Amino acid sequence: MTNLVSNTGTVATDTTGVGTARYGLAAAGYGGDKAIFGYGYTSSFVSMTNLVSNTGTVASDTTGVGTARYGLAAAGYGGDKAIFGYGYTSSFVSMTNLVSNTGTVATDTTGVGTARYALAAAGYST
Repeated sequence: MTNLVSNTGTVATDTTGVGTARYGLAAAGYGGDKAIFGYGYTSSFVSMTNLVSNTGTVASDTTGVGTARYGLAAAGYGGDKAIFGYGYTSSFVSMTNLVSNTGTVATDTTGVGTARYALAAAGYST
């Protein structure tokens, strides 16, 4: 389930989701009016994403193209894109995936930093 949060911090009541419930996923708001949930874990690693509209509606599962992992971080940046970074499968993985402004996740890109999971990410601008 999800809860829409207003720009005043008011949390709406529970909304039953349409996607597969999972934990350890990443989420990023981007493009000014949408968000994306990515990857996660059920009884196995799941390579799927869900777009979220500007009204809080969660789209059905979309099979991802990147390596499924959990404990990764996600951040929106550049006004219209996002990135998933690092994570954990059966070992730490140093990889990232770019996310387009339509929610399409790019294939794995090997990272240059130390592989880790349960990190944090934030988008910012100058």
